[in-house]
Amino acid sequence: MFMRPSFLPRLVNGPLFDPVVYVRILNERKALLFDCGHFEGLAPRELLSLEAVCISHTHMDHFMGLDRILRAILHRDQPLTIYGPEGITGKTLSKLRSYTWNLSSGYALEITICEVLPGCMHITRTRADTGFAVTRRSTAPLQGARIYVSPRYSLDAVILEHTVPCLAYVLKEPFHLNILKNAFTGRGYLPGAWVGTLKAHIFAGRMEELITVNTHAGTQKVRVSRLKEELVTITPGQSVAFVTDISCSRENIAALKGPARGTDMLFIEAYYLHELKDHAAARGHLTARQAGMIAGMLEAGQVFPMHVSPRYHDRLDEIRAEVDAAWCEASEPGGSRG
Repeated sequence: MFMRPSFLPRLVNGPLFDPVVYVRILNERKALLFDCGHFEGLAPRELLSLEAVCISHTHMDHFMGLDRILRAILHRDQPLTIYGPEGITGKTLSKLRSYTWNLSSGYALEITICEVLPGCMHITRTRADTGFAVTRRSTAPLQGARIYVSPRYSLDAVILEHTVPCLAYVLKEPFHLNILKNAFTGRGYLPGAWVGTLKAHIFAGRMEELITVNTHAGTQKVRVSRLKEELVTITPGQSVAFVTDISCSRENIAALKGPARGTDMLFIEAYYLHELKDHAAARGHLTARQAGMIAGMLEAGQVFPMHVSPRYHDRLDEIRAEVDAAWCEASEPGGSRG
């Protein structure tokens, strides 16, 4: 059975240059962005769909694009959430306040900054119509890596080491709904917008609700639980992991294993070939071999190397080959386990 994905990720800059992954959430008109260094490959409509920006750390090549996002969404009503490591609150507020906002009194944009720390998350809200003054502060306890949950997806953040605290993220679907279109005919159902309503109700657990369904005999009210039994199969949810700018330490790998194990799609930096492993260790980066080894240990379904050093821009085939070889070796019984 073909499973239509719920998350459509795209490595905006390809494997080279700043690592930026845009994830469209299918049928939701929403998207998430993982890191926002320099980028050119996103249209204004794509930026307007952003629900959250997930920052790994605030080195320039991971954070400088926030200004471009702000410029695109400044006039919209929907809020934006920014997640990041220790220090993200002050750095984001400094960016926002570096501009003059004397004409922003009618702007409704609210930005929530979530600073992820061990065991808790500091939450700061600010609005454009106040010149991005702080309107509210709070602290939320964290259980494990989970920083956000909704009916359609959850988001985990893992604090790792890159010479500074650096967050890896895992986006997860709780389960995947597959609509059996062949089952429509025998029951007289017709496709329509009600199918999206059905999915939303199942994700929200509203099984006893009645929804209006298009049929050959006209519209009918049908209970969600009945439609689920007749038309839906449930399979494991999709997951996407984003890991960049970390050292290949046992502590980092151990921290990743819980939230990211079995991820369907792993976007991971492969900054150097393994010939420069000592240089990589000194700068808190992964080699291609180390990236592949981590992918195998996590049992990742697909691996997308990214954030390759400029010195290897004409040797991408070697980067990919080194990642794949280590990924396969670490995936085999008795293979490398770091």
